[in-house]
Amino acid sequence: MATQKRRPTIIDIAKKAEVSFKTVSRVLNDNPRVAEELRTRVLKAMADLDYQPNLAARSLAGRRAYAIALLVDRDEFFREDDANAYFAPYLVDLQAGALLACREAGYHFFVEPYDPASPNFFNDLRAQLSKVALDGVLLAPPSSDRRELLDALDELGIPYVRIAPGTDPERSASVSTDEYHGTMQMVDHLLSLGHRKIGMICGPEEHIAAGVRLIAFKDALQGKGEALFHPGDFTFSGGLAAGAALLDRVDRPSAIFAANDFMATGVVVAASRLGLRVPQDVSIGGFDDSAVAHFSWPPLTTVRQPIRAMARAAIDYLVAQAGGRETPERKIELPLTLIVRDSTAGVA
Repeated sequence: MATQKRRPTIIDIAKKAEVSFKTVSRVLNDNPRVAEELRTRVLKAMADLDYQPNLAARSLAGRRAYAIALLVDRDEFFREDDANAYFAPYLVDLQAGALLACREAGYHFFVEPYDPASPNFFNDLRAQLSKVALDGVLLAPPSSDRRELLDALDELGIPYVRIAPGTDPERSASVSTDEYHGTMQMVDHLLSLGHRKIGMICGPEEHIAAGVRLIAFKDALQGKGEALFHPGDFTFSGGLAAGAALLDRVDRPSAIFAANDFMATGVVVAASRLGLRVPQDVSIGGFDDSAVAHFSWPPLTTVRQPIRAMARAAIDYLVAQAGGRETPERKIELPLTLIVRDSTAGVA
């Protein structure tokens, strides 16, 4: 069976014409702010690539809709089974930050779950988004690195900003943090307290951020201590199981770093069930500084990620772009902060 030729996207046009994605978008929308020389290059690239614009998408882009959507994997948005009910904490903060920013700008904000496993993914997404008028889309991990989703949005001509992309960073505007050095701060903190055997509960392999945190953990500990690893899934129950496995070892670690706060709180409970005191017998650290870090007992030492501020920056970019105003920098990086609380202490 012959392989169907991939339709060129506006990303392909931008590369061939050696212009930005924004310039191609402006040409497609007949924006008068495009210099004639750039317009000619873009139109020639479109002709060379035999690009056929999506007329419905162009019509949608031709007017401001005053609406922005967060596209999320439906299983990532809410996962529930007999053993575990899980709503990603970072999505709560992301929605809150985006909603507040949209409200201040006079925009509507809503969440659109999609099914990445659909055999007719592109057609399903096009049908789904054709029911709403959008000025832009916000994408969070792991959606921000799903190539088929990015290709579909490009073909539909819908602008988007990615939160913490791990691949192809030049493809779109993005907002991120330095998760590598944030993790290094946590490990340095544990080392400064005298811990030399430190466990790590990793995140899901499909989350690129989890991989960055794992690499940073290994780099920070290299030559300074012994590492023990256990897989995790970013859920409380996953942290509970992984924490029990690490702490029930004869050579158990004196400290554990979990790749997010939900798993870290699971480790706190696992320690209690084994009769271990936190932080006297084992220190525990997390990542994100989500609400659960404050509710845990003892409160968690963690790395604060400014998720609401990240959402606000992404919304500000999309609003400026929709209004034809000068946009902020396409690559925005916000700082991380180590927050020391009562779940970590020196080695007894």
